Order: sequence, then C-alpha cells, then structure tokens
Amino acid sequence: MTFITLLSPKGKGADAVKYLKKLKAPSGVTIHDVYFTLGRYDGIIVFEAPSVKKAMDFVIATAFATDYTAETLTAIPAKEV
Repeated sequence: MTFITLLSPKGKGADAVKYLKKLKAPSGVTIHDVYFTLGRYDGIIVFEAPSVKKAMDFVIATAFATDYTAETLTAIPAKEV
C-alpha cells in the first residue's frame, strides 16, 4: 500500500528538517522520497507499508520526533481504479 504523509510544522524547525533529511524506514516500510514544499504543508513523505497499522506506527513516530502535525492519505494508482 502506498501512503502520502503531509507535514505541517509545530515547533522544532531546523531540527525537524535535519531529521527528515536523514529519515530511515523501519522494517517493512519503504520510503520513496521526502519532499520539502512551500504552501499549506512544509513536507511530504511518500512511502509504502504492508498495512495501515504499520503505516500509522511510522507516521506517529515521525510526527512525535519532528513535532510536525501529520495528515496521511492512502494513494491508489490511477491504473488500479
């Protein structure tokens, strides 16, 4: 399953950016990329996880470590719809 996590900063600023630049995937999760953006969200993580539970654990750990507010979406490839 592919997921997209949108990140909005709440506090740690430069420390959070450093953390995200070195972000490592836990077992079972594959990070495709991490983007920094301008606008409503300041960061995006595109990743795959074998289950919603595994994705949720990853997002919660990342949000706590960076002090970001996270919103995660399930991404379904257009060819599968």
